[in-house]
Amino acid sequence: MTLTYDHKPPGTERQVIGQRLREWDESSPYHKGRPLRSPRGNPTLTLVERDINFRNIPEVRAVTLSSYVPAALKNEDFLLVARAAMQAITGSVPETVKTRKSVAQWGIAEGKKSGVKTTIYGNAAYEFLDKCVHLVFPRIKDWPGLKGSTGDSSGNLSFGLTHENMALFPEIEVNYDIYPPKMLPGCRVFVETTANSDRQARLLFQALGFPFYGRLRN
Repeated sequence: MTLTYDHKPPGTERQVIGQRLREWDESSPYHKGRPLRSPRGNPTLTLVERDINFRNIPEVRAVTLSSYVPAALKNEDFLLVARAAMQAITGSVPETVKTRKSVAQWGIAEGKKSGVKTTIYGNAAYEFLDKCVHLVFPRIKDWPGLKGSTGDSSGNLSFGLTHENMALFPEIEVNYDIYPPKMLPGCRVFVETTANSDRQARLLFQALGFPFYGRLRN
């Protein structure tokens, strides 16, 4: 809240945000009756960044882990290992994900089990991020941090973990022998926050101990 404080003297009029959608120029008769156009350079209307106060300090709402295991299409043992590993590091039982479409070139058939995912909330989400910051990332050789351009412009950030990174979690490391060699999967971590912009979400991540590198995209 301190990093984003913007002092406004008493009596200052609040800035009103006008219409952000564009109107058609009426150069064609087909423009009549059409809905307003999307903002220039962006097909969707993004959230408006709000000033942070004590009532809306950004928080972590949920953490979703998903792992795509293409080898499970031929050997379901890969899927069992992925479920066991994800349940160990999150404490939540993951659900199985099935393919939605068939792709003959990749040998993918519709309805086949091809991955796992799970979502954790509250203290479990903070505990998982804390393990990443203090136990996993410091042991990754030459790890630069999270990419500064990550984000969906709505305050949600994501990062990836390889199978080597997954082996660094203490829950897996202590029982590493029970996981067959070369079957441990990687995963994608999607962090949903209550922030309204990527800038505010990065401030939250930096407060939790996540470093960023590269050009920051707001």
